[in-house]
Amino acid sequence: MIASLITARSLIPAVPVVALIGAAPSYFWLWLSIRIATLPLPKRWYHKLEQCLCWGPYQRLFMFFVEGLSGVEFRVYGDIPEKKDPVNGLVIANHQSTSDTIVIDSFAMRLGNAGYLHFFAKDELKYVPLFGVYWHQHGLIFVKKGQNDIERIRKQLQDKKKNNIPMLMVLFPEGTRFNPENTKAIEKSQAYARSMGYPELTKVLTPRVTGTNLFIEELGDHLEKIFDLTIAYESVDGKMVRPDTIEFLDSVKTVHIQCTQREVTKVGEEKGWLYDSFLDKEKALVEFEKTLQLSEPPPPSHIYSWSAFRETLIPVLYTSLLCSPLVFSSRARKLWLQTFLVVPVLQLLAKPFWK
Repeated sequence: MIASLITARSLIPAVPVVALIGAAPSYFWLWLSIRIATLPLPKRWYHKLEQCLCWGPYQRLFMFFVEGLSGVEFRVYGDIPEKKDPVNGLVIANHQSTSDTIVIDSFAMRLGNAGYLHFFAKDELKYVPLFGVYWHQHGLIFVKKGQNDIERIRKQLQDKKKNNIPMLMVLFPEGTRFNPENTKAIEKSQAYARSMGYPELTKVLTPRVTGTNLFIEELGDHLEKIFDLTIAYESVDGKMVRPDTIEFLDSVKTVHIQCTQREVTKVGEEKGWLYDSFLDKEKALVEFEKTLQLSEPPPPSHIYSWSAFRETLIPVLYTSLLCSPLVFSSRARKLWLQTFLVVPVLQLLAKPFWK
């Protein structure tokens, strides 16, 4: 019996992977239909439909497994909305693992913004079979390490503002993940801090202001809020951890999120606000390592103010309906398989022409 329970728990990380990949072709064809149907329409119409019918439900489907089935608890502290309030905003956060994007997904769902998330992403990700082409069309901004084309990024941001695209843009100002074992990155970060006249940081990397300033400068009044997050992970054995995605589903007990809301108009007047923010994160994470609390325990309403199953049940049913032809039609199953085989080949063929 015990062995069966251990085996069942070890399979938990595989469940969302199988479900999400299995549903991908159905979502791909739905997205492609929306894209073709909206070609003659304003770009905002396309984004509104794909956010509502593709990106949002798929994000919620993922969170159904993360929050609903894995048992991971999310504790949100600080300055958080008491009710859903979808807004155009910028999310900045400390970056320590691949799981940080999962946490931000969860935070966005609490705001009612799951369909509006936009990320910076490594350039290689746009070639991921099926997903890459959709991520590109959704509006993710792909960057090459050390070769960022500022003018291209600027034009993409201007396009989002011009077309009034609803968005919750995510930015990790450190530029890369903090890893205590990556001493080279930490030394480089501390050298940068010294050159700027700032104290050295040991739990986060010194933030780079260029990207954040570019966002605020180009998006301007299109942004209503800045959500400044500090993220920390508590393992099932009561330790501070920095888990990858599989470890997150298997070994994390609680995610702690400290939120501070900032007015876009005010941060432009506060020189050094971004560094001050990361100095606060440094202090909070030093304390978290000792106490497993980012601040005073949040009120229960802030911890359990929503139900993961209630928020994700409709997207799960929606996805089941979308994939139902696979159960009843051999032709649909054949198309499902062909999608996996043909689309990646087309992506590779298009690679030389895809900037």
